[in-house]
Amino acid sequence: MSGSATGRAILCLYCEPWESPLRTSKHHLMGHFAQRGRVLYVEMPAHPAVALGGAGRFRQALRRAADGVRQVADNIFALSPLVPLPYHARAPLLSGLWTNRLNQRMALRAIRSALARLEMERPIVWFYFPHGAVLLDDLPHALVCYHVVDDYLAFKGIPRSLATVEQTLLARADLVVASSDYLCQVKGRLAPRIHLVRHGVDAARFGEGGAMPADLAPFRRPRLGYFGALHKLDLDLCREMARRRPDWSFLFVGPVTGPQGADVGRLAGMPNVRVLGPRPYEAMPAYLGSVDGAIMPFALTALTTAMSPIKVYEALAAGKPVVSTPVPELTHFGDLVCIAGDAEGLVTAVEACLREPAHRGEERKRFAAENTWERRFAEIERLLSEALERRGRDVARGR
Repeated sequence: MSGSATGRAILCLYCEPWESPLRTSKHHLMGHFAQRGRVLYVEMPAHPAVALGGAGRFRQALRRAADGVRQVADNIFALSPLVPLPYHARAPLLSGLWTNRLNQRMALRAIRSALARLEMERPIVWFYFPHGAVLLDDLPHALVCYHVVDDYLAFKGIPRSLATVEQTLLARADLVVASSDYLCQVKGRLAPRIHLVRHGVDAARFGEGGAMPADLAPFRRPRLGYFGALHKLDLDLCREMARRRPDWSFLFVGPVTGPQGADVGRLAGMPNVRVLGPRPYEAMPAYLGSVDGAIMPFALTALTTAMSPIKVYEALAAGKPVVSTPVPELTHFGDLVCIAGDAEGLVTAVEACLREPAHRGEERKRFAAENTWERRFAEIERLLSEALERRGRDVARGR
């Protein structure tokens, strides 16, 4: 068995829809893999209970499932399976391991069919959400990797029984990659082989900036921007910051609806606050380049404690100051990110950043240039090659 990951097919299980409003680490990494081989990107299976969120949601899920394999980018193919039951903490009778096993057996049919159609015989199975770990004995594979970019067990509605599924995956994976120090420490207790590989940034793209978007022109300076998933924010904290500095503009770019959105009603009526909704990834350098600072008023939860925020890297690549609540992973950035725990501390930190000398922007850009996606991809390729070599030796020894 070759020790190189180059040219190998990737089966990616499970992710948010490919067309999600936000560009995630999954999009970046699968785009990298697709330069060398085919990628089957399997979205989190839908079930009939999604109709509770509106009949249109289930009709959309049916259409996506009926489409089967669809090409979404060069060498990247997406699949949206359907399963019969909700596996959710709100449904005690359906939150046991048996529900997940049944659902995965149903999803397996669609996955096998897609793999055959794409002529992917022994892919590298690349896990995000761990639900599909029960399929490992039924999916021929060259390698198993678990890429932990969030504490999935902290997600709303996740049944406690999923911890058992994840434990199995952590123990069986040939390679475990975690995107933050916190995740490395927590998941490393069960993973014999775990490696820290943080998120990265397209430093060249975000360093270029761009012309100011027309929808930002009406807002007076200083303009403070947040770009990303709104459900991670402490919206009461955002409101208090805006109340304390009525002469600043607070701009929020990100999806309002869906799992990455939030009820932004608490920001209504604030004349210096605008929630602009999502914007295309290609437009983000221009938006970041047009604000005076990036704010990250994250709620301090189990979810944010574990994360490695990509948007911080992107703001630094644009040379912008970043002010955030104390998320553990941000200690990695040193004094390039200012930390405060309340509204007054955050606005005071913003004021200090607005007075700082111009060379600080260049320091941020240099940091971003040392933390590009290309460097992260090279590290992951090295780890994959080592894991393939190790797997090859084990097979040769009959293990």
